[in-house]
Parts: sequence; C-alpha cells; structure tokens
Amino acid sequence: MEKGLLYFMNGNVQMGMLSTRHMIEICPDEKLRRSLLEDLHAYEKFENAIINLRDEDNGIKGLSNMSQRNTEMAIDMKTMMNKETDKLCDMLAKGYEKGISSIHENLQRAENEREDVKELAEGYLMFLKQTHAKYKGF
Repeated sequence: MEKGLLYFMNGNVQMGMLSTRHMIEICPDEKLRRSLLEDLHAYEKFENAIINLRDEDNGIKGLSNMSQRNTEMAIDMKTMMNKETDKLCDMLAKGYEKGISSIHENLQRAENEREDVKELAEGYLMFLKQTHAKYKGF
C-alpha cells in the first residue's frame, strides 16, 4: 500500500501533539504554556479532520511507543540544563521548520490525492508557518 498525504500529515500532527504536550509539562513560562495550549487545541482539530477524511483500510495509526519515548527523551536531553523561554521557543521553531518541510514535500507529490485531503494539508501547512513565525518572534 502506498502511503499518501493523509498518512504523512497524520504522523506530523501526532508528533506535533506529543511534542507540544511534553513542552507544556516542562515549560516554566506561563505565557508560553498558554500559547502551547492554543497550539495543542489546533493540533486536535487537525487530528479530528484527519480521522474524518481517512478510509477504513488506509493504515493510518498513531505513533509507536518507541517513537513517543524517543521524542520525549530528545526534548528532555535538549532542555535538561536550560528551560529558558528563548531556548524552548528556538526548539519549537526548529520543530515547525521540519514540519513545514515535510508537509510541503508531501504536498508537491500529492497530484493524485483527493481535493479535500489536499485542502486540509494546505490549511495545516498555513498553521505550521504561522506558528513557526510566532515562536521565531516570541
């Protein structure tokens, strides 16, 4: 089975949600934590939209336990000595850059995708770009 745009977008959304939840747990800055909560709500809306668009047999699953643990451990290692807002925002911006690149690449290869899936991916790409800009200037 070929993994389509919805599959890749789901993985990106799941990774974003996991990272955002973990950042909320470790973040000492209340303003940043509120911003992260807003991001998490946006991610949840994208997750619900993906669920509504997927076919029953498309193979879309959540992140593996290993992926989840590795992501949390990577965040903990990068923030062990420094949880300052600037450091956390820099990490967030870099994460959003990766997400933007991934979704952009997959959108370019998505010529045979359904229009509703492409529209969702384009909306998600806009969210990623806006959120990236937010953390670059936080």
